Amino acid sequence: MNRVLSIISLFLFTTCLYSQEISGSWTGNINIQGTNLRIVFNITNANTFYESTMDSPNQGAYGIPTTSTEYSEGKLYITAKALAIHYQGELKNDTIIGTFKQGTMSIPLNLTRSVETNLSRPQTPQEPFPYYSEQFALPSKESNHTITGTFTKPFGDGVFPAIVLIAGSGPNDRDETIFGHKPFLVISDHLSKNGFAVFRYDKRGVGGSTGNFKQATINDFAQDASLVVEFLKQRKDIDDTKIGLLGHSEGGLVASMVASNNKDISFVILMASPGIKGIEIVLDQNKFSMLQQRFEPDVIREVQIVNEEIFKSLINWNDSENEKIVLQQKLSDLWELFPTYIKANVEKDSYLNSQFNAMITPGYRSFLSSNPSLLIEDVDCPVLAINGKLDTQVAAEKNLNSISETLRNGGNKTFETKVYSNLNHLFQESATGLIDEYANIEQTISPEVLSDITTWLKKQIE
Repeated sequence: MNRVLSIISLFLFTTCLYSQEISGSWTGNINIQGTNLRIVFNITNANTFYESTMDSPNQGAYGIPTTSTEYSEGKLYITAKALAIHYQGELKNDTIIGTFKQGTMSIPLNLTRSVETNLSRPQTPQEPFPYYSEQFALPSKESNHTITGTFTKPFGDGVFPAIVLIAGSGPNDRDETIFGHKPFLVISDHLSKNGFAVFRYDKRGVGGSTGNFKQATINDFAQDASLVVEFLKQRKDIDDTKIGLLGHSEGGLVASMVASNNKDISFVILMASPGIKGIEIVLDQNKFSMLQQRFEPDVIREVQIVNEEIFKSLINWNDSENEKIVLQQKLSDLWELFPTYIKANVEKDSYLNSQFNAMITPGYRSFLSSNPSLLIEDVDCPVLAINGKLDTQVAAEKNLNSISETLRNGGNKTFETKVYSNLNHLFQESATGLIDEYANIEQTISPEVLSDITTWLKKQIE
């Protein structure tokens, strides 16, 4: 779900609801006086900040230390002061478009991931697929943008139940790609092999979809999901009485919004979906991160007080100059509370600027102000809500308990919940549930989860 801000929050929350994660190895070539040199940046997440090393394989140099690594809103800055090296780039569709500078020399350097070729992803489906697959571009009537996606269904001339897959926060593609994993491709493949039509799509401003992702809110993402639903309802090969939604992380919040406003939705699956207010989720994420980094209890309490003040101000944000001044001061106050061992590894101005810029985005503020209970209580179709006990981004029991209570209070008696003892936020079998495990786990999604989803869905269409 994507967004934890203030302390540590920016990385945690964008990852949990999904952003284009920057961790991993990135490689590209620079040309110096007719000689091609390969440059590799190896980027890792250190909870509150990023770290990196640089390789120059052609020169036999590996693990060159860098001085600072900053990443925010798709922009990457890496400095190695000892070598007078500065790299600046912007992440666009899994390629970093940028410039490599050393001294007075400035050279274009575009980077692509090298991590995916080194990691096994055995569950990723390979063509040819044993089902029908077609790409579509859906123009939006509400705004001037187009949503692109992939529609799959079993072979044959039947009329099929359909499911819309809704990704978590961040600029996600239709496969919800992260660390070489493609969770939505795996889910779509499994469901279409089991009799369901599926539509998965690039979020607005991502991949083939047009529009402005940075200005989009939860409401905007709900409009896009509704656009896909309407597309499916018009198809002769789809049973329009059996169209459902599957939302992961923040996508579950979007699914709840769509289902609460559209009684034609037949069923909803919530995977690691928020059940409590957005501000509470972000505070929980911050607390967990600080505990992991061994903050003293008194420091955690003080930081959380400032965090809550910041988050509440963002919910009522009017973008005035006075608000901006106050937010900058609050962030500076927050910085002063951080332990010395944290501040020693982070450049203050870069950190504060990246936090400020990310916090004031419409998407982040709309999540903070979200209250899933107000949406879920109006969902009267069957609901399956699941989570991994090791989820460090959306606490399983706390959020599932809230979802259950809200559905029950709203009069919905056709829902099920399940907690998986050893699964993380991505529903991978995991040892700790921490984000830094995601890339190293070969499994994309637990087979048990795929089986449970399919079994539950088949009950809904009987």
